[in-house]
Amino acid sequence: MIIWSLLLVICLKYVTFVMAADNEGEGGIFALYELVSEKGSRRKTTFMLIATMLGGALLYGDGVITPAISVLSAIEGLDVATSAARGYTTYIACIILLGLFAFQSSGTDKIGRLFGPVMLVWFLVIGIFGLISAVGNPEV
Repeated sequence: MIIWSLLLVICLKYVTFVMAADNEGEGGIFALYELVSEKGSRRKTTFMLIATMLGGALLYGDGVITPAISVLSAIEGLDVATSAARGYTTYIACIILLGLFAFQSSGTDKIGRLFGPVMLVWFLVIGIFGLISAVGNPEV
C-alpha cells in the first residue's frame, strides 16, 4: 500500500500538476506563486507569498544539508574499508563539497553530463555485485 501511495502521489501530483505549471519556461515555487498571484485576490496572494517564501526556505535548506549528509556518509564508508582514512574523513568530505558547490554554478546541464555516466557505472556495478551475491546465496 505504501508503494502504491508513493507511486500515485508522484505520478498524479508531480507529473500532472507540478510539471504542468509553467511560467514562460520557468518552474519551481516562485513560478507557481506568479501563476496564482495573477488570478487571485489580495488575501490569497499574501497567503501564497508566505507559502512561497516558506517553500523557498525549505528548498534552500534541503539543498544545503542533503549534499553534506550524502557526501559525509559516503566518505565515512571508507572507515569500513580501512582505518587509515579515519583522520581524514572530514577533510575529504569538505574538499568534495567545495568542489561540488563550486562546480554547481556552471549549471545543471554540465553537472548532469559529468555525473550521468558516473551514476550509470555506479548503478551497474551495484547491480552486478548484487546479482553475483544473489546467485551465490540464493537462500537470501
